Amino acid sequence: MQDQITINRRNFLGVIGLAAGSAALTWSPSRALGSTLLADGGSILSWDKLSDGVHAMVDMNTGGNALTVVSEHSVLLIDTKFPQLGRALKSDALGFAQNTNAELILINSHHHGDHTGGNGSVVPHASASYAHTNAIPRIEESFEGVKAKARKAEQTVIDSGGSEALAKSARFTERSAAKWTRSSITPKNPVDGEKNSFTAGALKVDLYHFGSGHTDNDLVIHIPERNLMHTGDVVFSGLNPYFDPNGGYSARGWINSARRAYELCDANTIVVPGHGRVGGREILKAQGEYIEQLIDAVQKEIDSGVSKEDAAKKSWPFMDGLGFEQVKGRAIGAVYDELAG
Repeated sequence: MQDQITINRRNFLGVIGLAAGSAALTWSPSRALGSTLLADGGSILSWDKLSDGVHAMVDMNTGGNALTVVSEHSVLLIDTKFPQLGRALKSDALGFAQNTNAELILINSHHHGDHTGGNGSVVPHASASYAHTNAIPRIEESFEGVKAKARKAEQTVIDSGGSEALAKSARFTERSAAKWTRSSITPKNPVDGEKNSFTAGALKVDLYHFGSGHTDNDLVIHIPERNLMHTGDVVFSGLNPYFDPNGGYSARGWINSARRAYELCDANTIVVPGHGRVGGREILKAQGEYIEQLIDAVQKEIDSGVSKEDAAKKSWPFMDGLGFEQVKGRAIGAVYDELAG
């Protein structure tokens, strides 16, 4: 299983630019796709097999972690990364199902562009596509940026050192993108409320929204029969978390989301985070503790009369030694704004 948790500054800033969604699809690649090699078994991308029928694409350089789950004649795909990767994700997911006519079901864990950028290659082919109702307008708003990036998909892969198979897949994306509309990238099954459920093959899939956390449209995906969870960006595993000022975040709500998701797990649950290493329920516990410590540290700065700008220059031991070093100041500033009202 891959355990890379670092990323060079140029690639990192590109990933974060995409994560902000509609306004910033400005990824500037260097070798960002170098790890997406033609994998064993004929898949286009490199996946980690977590259990029978369950594969995760955990790669710090290619956006949020994607997950596929096969059951009978259905395959579930969670998140679609960037525009140039969507078609490959779809192809690999159907390949794992060993049936190109398998029912394909998509879930977007939240609206950020490194989790929804490839939707245009997936949504039109999915029998169902789910996202929180708050995510829908934001995904729609990202259309022009997504389409522009899709029209350059092959060159992006080439410039990034991707495989020939991925470049070929991206070439098809370029051709199809000319016909995309906003409907092409927008999930068709909006969900609201705390819990929604549906069936994928023989599996019950539960979608939880515990309120604002990383964004105001986070979905935690739980598949009890497989003892499997995808947290979206409720968890940054081994990383400093990213705060989007326009995403409806809540630091206090984030703690609640991590705690509530933790309560769904047992000691054997496989937890796939939005970014970083796959783990167990301990990565949910660690995420909640990080945010708790961040709130305490920032509140002390506020109580001492320290300005937001000066507070954002600081660091504390719980933040040190983690990946995504560059977002520490942003995280401090975001929590400062929340606590200061």
